[in-house]
Amino acid sequence: MDEQSSVAQALFRFLERSGAPWCVVGDTRDYPQVIASDVDIVLDPEAFTGVARLVARFCAECDVRLVQWIEHEQTAVYCVLAWLGEDGGFCFLAVDFCSDYRRGGRLLLAAKSILDQCLPATDARGFERGFRVPPASVQFIYYLMKKVDKRELDDEHGDYLSACWREDPDGAWSEVVRYWPVAEEAGLIARAAAANRWFPVRAVLQRLRRALHRSAPLSARALAGELRRCVRRALRPTGLTVAVLGPDGSGKSSVIERMLADLAPVFRRTLRLHLRPRLVGAGRAPAGDATAPHALPARGTAASLAKLALFLADYIAGHALRIWPLKCRSALVVFDRHYRDLAVDARRYRYGGPLALVRWAARFVPGPDLWVVLDAPAAVLQARKREVPAAESERQRTAYRELAEHLPNGVVVDAAQELLPAAMEAEAAVLRWMEGRLEYRYPQLQVEQNPLSARLLLYFCRRRTPVLAKLFRILLNSDIHCRAFAPILLAHPYGIVIHGDTVIGHRVTIMQQVTLGAKDRGVHAAPVIEDGVYIGAGAKVLGAVRIGRGAVIGANAVVTRDVPPHCTVVGANRIVRAPAPAEAREDEAPEEEAPPERERLSA
Repeated sequence: MDEQSSVAQALFRFLERSGAPWCVVGDTRDYPQVIASDVDIVLDPEAFTGVARLVARFCAECDVRLVQWIEHEQTAVYCVLAWLGEDGGFCFLAVDFCSDYRRGGRLLLAAKSILDQCLPATDARGFERGFRVPPASVQFIYYLMKKVDKRELDDEHGDYLSACWREDPDGAWSEVVRYWPVAEEAGLIARAAAANRWFPVRAVLQRLRRALHRSAPLSARALAGELRRCVRRALRPTGLTVAVLGPDGSGKSSVIERMLADLAPVFRRTLRLHLRPRLVGAGRAPAGDATAPHALPARGTAASLAKLALFLADYIAGHALRIWPLKCRSALVVFDRHYRDLAVDARRYRYGGPLALVRWAARFVPGPDLWVVLDAPAAVLQARKREVPAAESERQRTAYRELAEHLPNGVVVDAAQELLPAAMEAEAAVLRWMEGRLEYRYPQLQVEQNPLSARLLLYFCRRRTPVLAKLFRILLNSDIHCRAFAPILLAHPYGIVIHGDTVIGHRVTIMQQVTLGAKDRGVHAAPVIEDGVYIGAGAKVLGAVRIGRGAVIGANAVVTRDVPPHCTVVGANRIVRAPAPAEAREDEAPEEEAPPERERLSA
């Protein structure tokens, strides 16, 4: 059994304990051993209103992360759970929660009719499989309507539909005639299901879809609700744009390819763009010799200004007409280089105009949601690529590091390491950003909520708002400079000092008067705080130390050395070991009730 299956089983057990009516729909023949796609779960309408809080509780209990939340219907949300697998890579499980089954606002099947006669799913030997399913006739009509509306019906889909038909042909027939009352259409479906020959149905899917929509007309109220949902999706897109920057030889192309492949389950689609949106000539390869980026001379001032104007027009129009629609459709768009490269490496783009104008114009360029800057020593860059001299590699590296310090939502990745750990570090930054965005957008996804003062402080510090961030630091006597992508719990956000290079993981709790900073004057070495750490009031964590996940730093403790996971620190570096969470849980609950342990995403 793979890790997706074990997390899905934990979710089924959690839903059973919650007491809410629920069932699994869709092709569940291989469940729970194999989870081939997303898991479709139907909830009672009353329980669905609190689905965000339900999912948040499950994530906290089973130590997984919620990284995607798409409201694709008025009564349906698609979410993606993430965790670090045993092989060191990220694993994902997609779950689609719904109550009434709607398509485009049309009510096709009420949740009550799906949940009324649900029974535990059993295998061929009669053993229960750990989840509930509706009767075969309901499974048949639900799956058929879904495939007809999407206009996709392959052999595997047809095989499942025929299996449901054979279990209860009379019940399935009565459901078919409700939505396709015309005898010709209903008879076509019945013959295809009985013989498992679906090619005649595939030929008329568009006609069947129109008939299905006629059987469930769209009311004015449903249309208004659908318009509101579409507006929310447009204003709060569920996609993401990432710009990967770095000097020549830092491995941008390899990291991007790995990111697009590994993070594909989180998004509906992925796209890689070079430098700019390229609204005009999107399929055209970038000009110039990539092996000699500085071979051609710079253009004159007039031509350089014209090219700068072209860049600005392409970024502004391309973002509005190409990038933003992709984000609304839940796409991951990764830029290989971005506008800021023009100021760092003007010779590559043959720009001969004033660089001050390039920097001034940057304020009008729509930026990505997340900047990933790949950094490596000049010797490593030269060993990989010798397209530019060593002095130029060192200059580019310094310029990119300085740029990263001023970029909002920027993260620096150590590109001197091998491809896999470098890509994993970049992917972890993306997932932290996605998780943080969800909890800022949907406070109900937070198990514990920050007070208003803490939320405002983190909001303005995270975006580095020039005046308001400083004002809130003064009002709260707090000095927070680190990029807090993942949510931080600040119960009393007073007198807190956090160094700009501090790395903070998921669901870290920081009490008042805490200092996370450097230990020696002139040495910018800050702590790494892993997931689930609690730092008590007045504690001081100093220097390049790593606080293991689940550790507890006692009030007024001083920490200047690494702390293992799930340990408690009191006084000056006094580490008190605690039992592992799995051992504690075995003492508290029976094995079958205990949620599986999942390693958290590393900070």
